[in-house]
Amino acid sequence: MSRVPPVPALLPPNAAFRFGESPFHAKGVLYIGTQSFFEANLQGGFARFLEGIEQPELRAFISQKFLAGSWYDVMPVPALIAVEARALGMPLDSYLLHRTRWQATKDLSGVYGWVLKVATPAAVAARLPRIFAQMFDFAVIGEQQVEHEHTTAFLGGIPDPLVPWLTNGISVYADTAVKLAGARKVEVAIASEPDGTNAGLALRKMRIEVAWK
Repeated sequence: MSRVPPVPALLPPNAAFRFGESPFHAKGVLYIGTQSFFEANLQGGFARFLEGIEQPELRAFISQKFLAGSWYDVMPVPALIAVEARALGMPLDSYLLHRTRWQATKDLSGVYGWVLKVATPAAVAARLPRIFAQMFDFAVIGEQQVEHEHTTAFLGGIPDPLVPWLTNGISVYADTAVKLAGARKVEVAIASEPDGTNAGLALRKMRIEVAWK
């Protein structure tokens, strides 16, 4: 039997903001993806998913009408992805892999399809940090190195509670995009280091290495 994850607190320890009002934001397309996923992948659709959310604040947040290009608090994500995994009866890691593969394939053939219009895996890999910087208003693009069949990029200003989720997301997106651009094999390695604090939360700088053949 799959072990479903516990749902973390709606606010991380030491947070200097109320639920839904953090200074860290994501584009609404992120949450539209959640609504679309459960409408398509859960018996009873998104309405059934909402019925299983015990926290009224979280239920109200994810049930709102999101605009794809508008900004919304991203800090509900750690609790939300745990609730999502529980709705499908999956361990968190398995759910994140399944969900992110679904989303990456959908996005990279749609809203971010322009990434694949460039000619080579190297060019696609080099553009990927821009996608994540455009998705999140707190992400800071750092130094980037592009070599033969290898890139290294940095994203700073990442709240520590989001690092596991973003590590998974970036890894799957990079693997999917670079393979769609023609690579046969892709390896992604992500590490992080301290990057200051903001609104009571520790921040991390993520080092993202993508290699391909």
